[in-house]
Amino acid sequence: MAETKEPTLYGNLDASVPEIRLFALLPSAQPNAPLVGQLQVVSLHSTPPYESLSYAWGAPEFTEPILVNEQTLFVTPNLDSALRALRHEEIPRLLWIDAICINQRSPRERGHQVTLMRTIYSKCERDLLWLGPNTHVENNDYMNPSEDLLGEGMHLMRGIADKDISVLGVMGHKWAAYKKSRIKIFLRILERQQNEKDVPDAELAAKIKKKEAELSGTANDSAWLLSYDEQTALERILTFPTVWDRLWVMQELSSAPKIQLVGGRHTLDWDVISGFLGDTPYADAFHATYSHNTVQPCVGRIFETVQKIDHQRRIMKEVTAGHRESKLMDVLARFRDTKSSDPRDKIYGLLGLVSGKINIEISYELTPQQVFASVTAAIINESGNLDIICQRPWTSNTGFISFADGQESSTGQDKLPSWAADFSKGGQIHLFAQRAIFQAGRPSCKVPCHVINGSVLHTKGTVLGRIGPILQQDSVGPPQQGAGSTWIPLEWLKLYLGCNVLSSSESYPSYVTGEPASTAFWRTLVVDCAAYPMTRLAKSQVEEEDSAIRARWLQKLNEPTGPETKPSYGDEPFINPGIHAMWQRITSDWVFSTTTNGLYVLIMAPAKEEDIIVCLDGGKVPVVLRPLGDTPSGEEKRYQFINIAYVHGLMDFGTEDSAILREKLGLEDEEFWLV
Repeated sequence: MAETKEPTLYGNLDASVPEIRLFALLPSAQPNAPLVGQLQVVSLHSTPPYESLSYAWGAPEFTEPILVNEQTLFVTPNLDSALRALRHEEIPRLLWIDAICINQRSPRERGHQVTLMRTIYSKCERDLLWLGPNTHVENNDYMNPSEDLLGEGMHLMRGIADKDISVLGVMGHKWAAYKKSRIKIFLRILERQQNEKDVPDAELAAKIKKKEAELSGTANDSAWLLSYDEQTALERILTFPTVWDRLWVMQELSSAPKIQLVGGRHTLDWDVISGFLGDTPYADAFHATYSHNTVQPCVGRIFETVQKIDHQRRIMKEVTAGHRESKLMDVLARFRDTKSSDPRDKIYGLLGLVSGKINIEISYELTPQQVFASVTAAIINESGNLDIICQRPWTSNTGFISFADGQESSTGQDKLPSWAADFSKGGQIHLFAQRAIFQAGRPSCKVPCHVINGSVLHTKGTVLGRIGPILQQDSVGPPQQGAGSTWIPLEWLKLYLGCNVLSSSESYPSYVTGEPASTAFWRTLVVDCAAYPMTRLAKSQVEEEDSAIRARWLQKLNEPTGPETKPSYGDEPFINPGIHAMWQRITSDWVFSTTTNGLYVLIMAPAKEEDIIVCLDGGKVPVVLRPLGDTPSGEEKRYQFINIAYVHGLMDFGTEDSAILREKLGLEDEEFWLV
């Protein structure tokens, strides 16, 4: 934190007004002259015109002195570089800068000022986003581009946004050359297939036509491919600077009325970037080359972070106009991969982007575990459901919270309840019930939720079954990748059901839903969905794929095997592209298993045999719980939340249509205490 030689630099602020401090950076025509400024206390309701600064603190080394109100304050080298670049030659510059305007030594003041952050940034004339360079670092690299290199990136971005033909010309030629090369490669593959009598002439012609359409770019066949240097130039301003990883900056940029990117003496208005992103399909037609020489659109890669910020900025405008809400879980999920030195700031640093009243106490006297548990409960109360538990886009935790130094705590108040989201981690959403695709549990849960002693969550639901033996391997984990990984479905079928279900579907016992066992099996492997976008399989899709799968899988079983066997081109277990895409998504994390009462399920590590699968009230997908054997005598049965699961035929268990299945399986409601 920033240090002062004299404690009198920061007087108390009146929280009832409320008051903030602004920093007047005094002018100098000499770049190396000492930095001098003055702090002034103002009411947030009547501030003079000021600018705010967004930047990365860098390493916590407060080595650079500035003179503030005639007292010495030490700041980080990166802030020193920014102030020298921003200092005017003849007139003062009025700024709000967190490291200077907040008494960082006072947890109470920090907590109060955090509640004002959205207002502070929304009232500034513009926010200055400092990209660098850090002049205290001798070597310029991709993390600290030089002033000239930052200027090149800004110039290129401006040319692309303005549709400057001198900029676009070469990119267009590169795309045309790439498209021709890809078609040639595809033609060679198809010719080889035809020579092996695998592809009829008519089918060959159709595939060529389809591939040409896929590579044609936008509707008017206009697309652009960036060179390595052009891609790097954009990444220098939109990806490489560490400021894009800083969580606090997300709130600052989302709230400010105007933004200006600053790289030394070079600047770029945010409106240039925002206008480009909003110009579709023009923006989507820009491509670049990434790992393994794959060519992909730039918007989802180079512009990934700025696109999230721009989306949040649009939401905030709609919130101000009263046309939309900005929910806490959505905000936390959108910026989950950003970083903060204090785990609590993963919450506090984004609260200003949430509309409506949220019952969350901002206090740096609470532990991160206490904050995360209380925020999880607050989200449950706000939503009236358990999406934060069943659908949280954070890595499933094992009851422990990880800190920046990599250490873990496992005892006492350091333990994070298993049901609470570990907001210090990034992750992904494994099932997509937030899109109303599934409704495994009842639509809502009781709110306010019942949390005992800040750590035990009392819930209700229905036990669907207990996980049986996991036959693929000793523990649950993603399938092993390799030459035979494509046909993992057939290997799992052999282990659990036997191959007779493919040829004897009529005589083989059907699944609990009444459909053939083999049909229920493959539908389980793709969570009964096609992609993209994710949609539930229609009856016609199931019927079409089912007959094709039966024939295809039986043929695969009868094929000779051995080192001399030639691979079959297009040798995939699923025919429909959307269904196959779903299988590719699922196979990276899930494995098939069955419950002791005969249900087909997909589970993930660390789920194991004897865990139970439950539909909780308010949960759109089933969850895996582990009964704890150390419950004190006379107390309710305690469970640990493990993760989520797919259960075929019961993903709509929360609807009225489930009554027949509930009775058939003998399922009843129970109460659960999650720890």
